[in-house]
Amino acid sequence: MIRKPFRTLAALAAAIAFSGLIVTTSAAQGGSRGVKDPFSAPNATVHYAPDRMYDLKNIDVVVNVDYPNRTVTGKTTSTLTPLQDGLTMLKFNAGGSTKIEGVELNGHFAQYKRVDDGIEVTCPPAKLGETMDVTIHYHLKKSELKPGDGGGFHWLDESKGEPSKKGFWTNGETDENRDWAPTWDYPNDFATSQTTCTVPADWDVVGNGVKLSDKVSDDKKTRTVVWKMDIPHATYLFSLMAGPLDIKKDKWRGVDLWYVVPRGKGNLIDYTFEDTKDMLSFYSDTLGYKYPWPKYAQDCTYEFGGGQENVSATTLGQDFLTDKRAGIHSMDSLNSHEMGHQWFGDTVTCKDWGQIWLNESFATFMQMMYFEHSRGIYAYQNEIEQNSQGYIDESHRYRRPMATNFYQEPGVMFDQHTYPKGGVLLHSLRRMLGDKPFFAGLHRYLENHQHSPVETGMLCEDMTEASGINCHPWFDQWILKPGHPIFDWSWTYDDAKKEVVVHVKQTQDLTGGVPIYDIAAKVALVHGGVERKDIHLNAADQEFRIASASKPDAVVFDPDHDFMREIPKQPWAREELIAVAKYAPCCTDKVDAMRKLLTDKPSDAEVHAAVEILKSDQGPFPAIAGYKSLMELKREDLRSFFESELSHECYGRKTDATQALGLLSSEPAENQRLRALIDDKQPYAVVAEAIRALGKLDYAGSRSLIEAQAKTSMNSNIRAAALGAMVDTNAPNVAELIFAAAAEDNPSEVRIAGFRALSTFKGSDPRIVEVLRSGLKNRNFQLLAAVLQVIGERKVKELIPDIEQLKKDIPQGAGFFQETIDAINKA
Repeated sequence: MIRKPFRTLAALAAAIAFSGLIVTTSAAQGGSRGVKDPFSAPNATVHYAPDRMYDLKNIDVVVNVDYPNRTVTGKTTSTLTPLQDGLTMLKFNAGGSTKIEGVELNGHFAQYKRVDDGIEVTCPPAKLGETMDVTIHYHLKKSELKPGDGGGFHWLDESKGEPSKKGFWTNGETDENRDWAPTWDYPNDFATSQTTCTVPADWDVVGNGVKLSDKVSDDKKTRTVVWKMDIPHATYLFSLMAGPLDIKKDKWRGVDLWYVVPRGKGNLIDYTFEDTKDMLSFYSDTLGYKYPWPKYAQDCTYEFGGGQENVSATTLGQDFLTDKRAGIHSMDSLNSHEMGHQWFGDTVTCKDWGQIWLNESFATFMQMMYFEHSRGIYAYQNEIEQNSQGYIDESHRYRRPMATNFYQEPGVMFDQHTYPKGGVLLHSLRRMLGDKPFFAGLHRYLENHQHSPVETGMLCEDMTEASGINCHPWFDQWILKPGHPIFDWSWTYDDAKKEVVVHVKQTQDLTGGVPIYDIAAKVALVHGGVERKDIHLNAADQEFRIASASKPDAVVFDPDHDFMREIPKQPWAREELIAVAKYAPCCTDKVDAMRKLLTDKPSDAEVHAAVEILKSDQGPFPAIAGYKSLMELKREDLRSFFESELSHECYGRKTDATQALGLLSSEPAENQRLRALIDDKQPYAVVAEAIRALGKLDYAGSRSLIEAQAKTSMNSNIRAAALGAMVDTNAPNVAELIFAAAAEDNPSEVRIAGFRALSTFKGSDPRIVEVLRSGLKNRNFQLLAAVLQVIGERKVKELIPDIEQLKKDIPQGAGFFQETIDAINKA
């Protein structure tokens, strides 16, 4: 999952992908859209961390929130010590829409002037090391915000469908805390912080560190809450979130835990955050470095497109809150990623944005590692594969070093190199060093640099010292150079010499500094089991001869997926596929072999073998989590197998089984079995597939069930499936149900279902334009993505001006909105 607020492009891409909207690979990047390569001239330029005039010691922010008028009145006091003698000017960052009202230096009036990215404060010649307090008075008003500015302070506006959606949240990455708290706003300096926030009396306020006080005014109209973080951190990581909230508190090893959700959603707390303590224990014990902050709050709020690792108080999108029917701890990916940042990104933070992989790659890897712990090796392998493919897709557009100071602007660094590629590279380093040296290196890195900015060289040195292995060649090859190895490999059996001959070519484009890779690798010989053999890759074209008394049933290159690589086409012959599907150590090879086995008219024996492999693949996180190619065979003789799969522990397998039964012929007993799945206990995806199946097989006999879900279900997938089934059968009342669902006074989940149903609705109702226009005004990300999809598919030209206005209001998302316009205009 991409984990930044909607104002960054990456999160809008994630929201659109979540909704099912098809976008180009380039749309999933964080950064300037329409630029093919933001890491090459003339788009890119050299960036360095800014020079520091002073050492920031503490930030004290006092804000008074006038919610009815959407105004913040505040003052920020920056306590600092100059780094040079004789300074006569101190520079601070302040957002363009932040109205500066005055400045004090050590309690006295000070002159200042506005500059492009902040203010310059005049001071008497400073002395090295003397303590100075600079207080900036300001206000921020929603009506005065310029398009694309002031995003660090986000107002929430209630609606009829979501009455608890009021309040605000702040977000600082990369440079937006300056919008509501003018101070030094770059990660190359750490400071402690304190926030004092006054809000309506019926709200709660969550900030960083420890809550010092919480007082209601004498007139009972306002509440003032003070939070203090006395451990230094980067300034973009302090935050506030406030509104009417449900809060549940707990403890872990003496650390306060806060679970925070919008009021009325407290019933989702327990399942959503059930694994929090296990994550904290696993990370702390594995790293040998206990969770370092005095509390951990997980704060869910509206209109937040993912997660942000604010120090001790992660902000999360409330759309990801979950229950058991949505999937087995389906929010664990987001939760574990953001928690991983509390070590990598918060305890140590990249010194400049060109080093952001030290934050985001690590959080991605920590999430992968937690899945290995909580879900098993196949889940870990799936994460490696999905992350590898996410990066490989982007590599067709551009390639860059993981750490670089040559880029267009900081936002472009939040791409598929930084997140998925970096996560897989850390897995690769883990495999090269071995677990004990690898985690010893991470422990040393945290201990040596805790609560300070870091650079890539520091990590390399600590991994080298902890392991005794010179890691500089690895970092030079994988982190400081662009690209990845692409392999074309094959094998034959030399019966005369009793040797397996493996031929490996590295075919990657070597331009731009991409190397021929030097990798300690393995191949596996499959003889009713797996025998791993070491090989050393270090040339463009190599042959390896491996002794084997007989011809293997199959050979697998890099059987454990130990390193980042691309193999455009596996060379397995058809007779190898069953052996690979059955014995390959990595589930992604099993899945690939199974897919190939079941395409191109498989024999009965091959289908039977595939089913037997699936039958032995049990548990909630099996190697093969779905089997689209098997269901698409539409074989009646597999009905009993699919029926048995309805009780599989894996949600994906159970969902696929339901869909598979819907592709077979209609039988009364089967239809009744499908109807029995439409209840309040089955997974949402299973219920949705049962509805779709019955819409095709027996709509007449299931009409009352389907219509009931179309009218009452609060789950977008289920209601959308029911409305879609009604559209497919041309039910007379479907238009009214669709527009009723999409109406503004409904919760977002219900509205999303209505908009999704509009994608297939065949009518030309005049209400379509207005209901879509109302959807474009919403800032729920999944909802907005669903609306954009409908507009593009239905080619609603009347809404082009509205989308053009969105491009101005949310310039960071202009590329996505333009894609919708292009889809409308496409013949």
